[in-house]
This record gives sequence, structure tokens and C-alpha cells, in this order.
Amino acid sequence: MSFRLLTLVFCISPFILFAQAGPKKAIKKLGANPIYIIDSVRVSKQEMMDYDAKQVTLVHVLTDSDAINGYGQEAIDGVVLIESKQFATKRYIRFLRKVSAQYDSVYKATNTDTTFQYVVNDKIQKGDFAGNLALIDNDNFLALTLLTAEELKRGYGINDKLIGILIKARRPDNLFNGKKKF
Repeated sequence: MSFRLLTLVFCISPFILFAQAGPKKAIKKLGANPIYIIDSVRVSKQEMMDYDAKQVTLVHVLTDSDAINGYGQEAIDGVVLIESKQFATKRYIRFLRKVSAQYDSVYKATNTDTTFQYVVNDKIQKGDFAGNLALIDNDNFLALTLLTAEELKRGYGINDKLIGILIKARRPDNLFNGKKKF
């Protein structure tokens, strides 16, 4: 396992989802030739190594039967799934538009979510949160409520956003530092 791969993974470890292990355990379980996938496209080890770590928001490491069941026998050394911020953002917006007519309506009106403040299980999403929101799916999504700017200010002390997106979801079991995010 190369030093650069380890550096990439540890730089983005706050955004990592590991199958039943923490970052160090998951990396150690990878074999010499894992499969690398960036934004649903299989890439070479060199392409993965050249990828800008600042663009990564989510890494999911699959090993053992999880890797083989999902990707076949050639995944015997594991699978490293990487999502860029742009890819994850498109994914969570598409999902939220599908499950909430209200969200779809306000998104259509603005065609962006830059004026939205996301709050997941009463945790304000700040900074690089696209990976957190991209983990919300049909299995863990519970509810979505829109908040006015006044409700955001009163309930969360947020003054610089026009719309609050309050999401209730079950925390993914294998999310590294999941209690901080969900």
C-alpha cells in the first residue's frame, strides 16, 4: 500500500464510511491490488493517486465478503469507493427532490442550494457536508421539514441563509465519527 494512498485516506478520514472498521483497520485489510472507483467510474491506481484530495467528500472501503459480493472475485483485495463533492451534491439533491415535494419546489425556484442551511438531526451541517447528506437514502431517511429564515435564526442562530432544510434520518451504522455528523 503506497504512502500517498494512506495520506489521501487519512486527510479525508472525517468523511469516511468503513464497513465495520475504523480508518486504520480498514486500510490494513486492503490487499495489494484493490479496485478503485471514483464517482461510479472504475479508475487505475495511478488515476486515484493523482486525484485531488480536496475534491473528495466521501470514501467507502469494502473488504472481504462485502467487496466480493458487490464487485465479484476480482475485488478479493478490496474496493475503495470515492465520491467527489460535486458528485455527492448532485446525488443528495436528486434524492431530496424525489422524497420531498416542498424541497423540490424551493430548489426549482432557486436552481441552487446555496441559500439553504441543512440541519440533520438537529446538527447544523457546515463546511464540507456533501458527503454527510449523500449518505441519506431510502433506508435511513425519516422526514424533511422546511424552515423559514426566521425559524433558522430563532432555533439555530443562523442569520445568513434564507431556507432551512431540517432532515431527520437514522445514522448509518458504519459511519466514522457518525455521532458528530448525524
